[in-house]
Amino acid sequence: MNKLIKIYAERNTGTAYLINIIQLNLRVALLRGVVPESINILQKIIPGKEWLRDLYFNLTYGSTLGWEHTTVKSSDELKEYPITKNNNILFITIIKNPYSWALSLYRKPWHQYFSAKIKFEEFLQRRWVTVGRDNTKKILDNPMELWNIKNNSYSQLKNFKSLNLKTEGILAKPETTIQKIHQILSIDKRCNQFKNYEKSTRDKTKDNNYYRDYYLNEKWKHELSKESISLINKSIDMTLMKQFDYKVL
Repeated sequence: MNKLIKIYAERNTGTAYLINIIQLNLRVALLRGVVPESINILQKIIPGKEWLRDLYFNLTYGSTLGWEHTTVKSSDELKEYPITKNNNILFITIIKNPYSWALSLYRKPWHQYFSAKIKFEEFLQRRWVTVGRDNTKKILDNPMELWNIKNNSYSQLKNFKSLNLKTEGILAKPETTIQKIHQILSIDKRCNQFKNYEKSTRDKTKDNNYYRDYYLNEKWKHELSKESISLINKSIDMTLMKQFDYKVL
């Protein structure tokens, strides 16, 4: 029986990087987490901003288990899908420090259609409009509620074979990350020596070294004002902070 991986992670957590190093190093199939390019092309030429992408994941949930950035369904709901009865499927989740994650989302506010660029502090107080494939309520109080909801939903996977990762941990020890996945699924490696993915998946002017320096040395802290820290602290789930050993600023 084929070994499978399903990745769930909020936007801007390093999903593309993890996928790349898995594909470079391991012989394993990944369940689709984004729409095919044909759907992207169609969505650009027909009315409506997101409905076709939402429809795709609604119709294919049984084989894809949803969008990679979705809120995970309840354990009981997941068990209804035949694919989850396969003990050879590994669920991987990624969580990222909420302060640096908020800055990343501010720079690239996915699926939000603001009329003009706003200050970070205003962004943190702006309502967040979800898309259908987010699998949560339509309007959130602020972007940090998105972080809370998604990361809390990953606890639904505790009754399945799962691996919880942190963005910072993947960047710090990518080879160790691959080794963990290899051991859990007992899958073949593509080569004897670990291959890293050095290019940026988003910005051609940056590379893996830039992101390692930026996140592991916490250079993003210089971009936070006292007001923005206070706003984030008012919204984040402190239980999650403790669970994943993130320091409250």
